[in-house]
Amino acid sequence: MRTSLRTFTAALLLLPAEVWRGNEKSHDYGFFSDKEIAKVTDDHMKLTTLTLAALLFGGGDAGVRVIHEVHSTHTRAVVENGTVMWKVRLFSDDLEKGLRAYARRPAFALDGDPKADSLFTAYFNAKVSVSADGRALKATLVQQGVDRDPVGGTVHWYLLQFNAARAPGTLSIRNTLLAERFPNQANIVVLLSMPGEKRHSLYFGDGDNAAQTVELRR
Repeated sequence: MRTSLRTFTAALLLLPAEVWRGNEKSHDYGFFSDKEIAKVTDDHMKLTTLTLAALLFGGGDAGVRVIHEVHSTHTRAVVENGTVMWKVRLFSDDLEKGLRAYARRPAFALDGDPKADSLFTAYFNAKVSVSADGRALKATLVQQGVDRDPVGGTVHWYLLQFNAARAPGTLSIRNTLLAERFPNQANIVVLLSMPGEKRHSLYFGDGDNAAQTVELRR
């Protein structure tokens, strides 16, 4: 098994319930619940798990001071029927550098650029591939926002949606966000398949960014 999982205690990290669609139901099952303990992959990370939690999830004062030396994204996704809802969090400075290079626009700025969302969506679809039973899906942007991280920087988050014709039996996922920019980039995907609330944790990094397939009906 490539990765290992470490469980955070509730004292370290509590995740708020996610509201995935504006006027629709809140997804507060499993790891989306504010009472659920988050699990993230840490086998290949160069950061302590407490520090990683503070950076990625924007928890309160963790009693640490963090130097932004590790480059990582964290995705929480739900697959239900033929829909995959995908929420990704990225360090804002890393993302801005990546989009500048992708668009070949050295002066691009995330804040204030009217084309920032469409540029991110194009970049995302170029770097993240999701296939349902072998059929490639394309993501559309639903929402985006910005959170402060505990050390004074910002984290951009994006909620995207993939639509399949029917409930898939398998999902093949490849996530290379910002890997072309940072040699130590790590991309973590935690997927919850419904019904049954089965959790799948995927790690892309250390030069191994091959697609990984998740069996949803087992």
